[in-house]
Amino acid sequence: MLFWPDEGPAVTGPDSGEGDAPWALDLRGTGVATLPSLRAWAGKSLGHLSPDHLADVLMVVEELASNAYEHTSGPSYARLTVLSRPCVVVIEVADPEPGRPEVRPPDFDRARGRGMLLVDRLADDWGVHEHSGGKTVWARLGCGVPAREACESSR
Repeated sequence: MLFWPDEGPAVTGPDSGEGDAPWALDLRGTGVATLPSLRAWAGKSLGHLSPDHLADVLMVVEELASNAYEHTSGPSYARLTVLSRPCVVVIEVADPEPGRPEVRPPDFDRARGRGMLLVDRLADDWGVHEHSGGKTVWARLGCGVPAREACESSR
């Protein structure tokens, strides 16, 4: 299923010399100020996606990590996996604590608290895998095109 062993994944991606998916980023010891760098890393890793699909993926990556920063001691890792046929991006964010994120109804009197609602609306599916090292929250986003089409932009 979608989780990492307790020892964590190797950190890979465009800057590591290993350009093939899945891409993983070690986020241990970072703070919320890392979110722009996380978003840039994900955008660079997934630059081959169509602009609309990439925008949705980046929003979900940022929301899952933001949720981990706000409600736990912070994320441990982020991982991105792309399946080209059918086009699906799997986003995983692990943190060292138990507990499941909740989708709350919108409360327009609060400035925050709609992140998982956004994930729920953008993702085709999402869930939580609890393991001995905490949990991994994952989301799957399809391209919204017929399964025989690839993820790449038609640019």
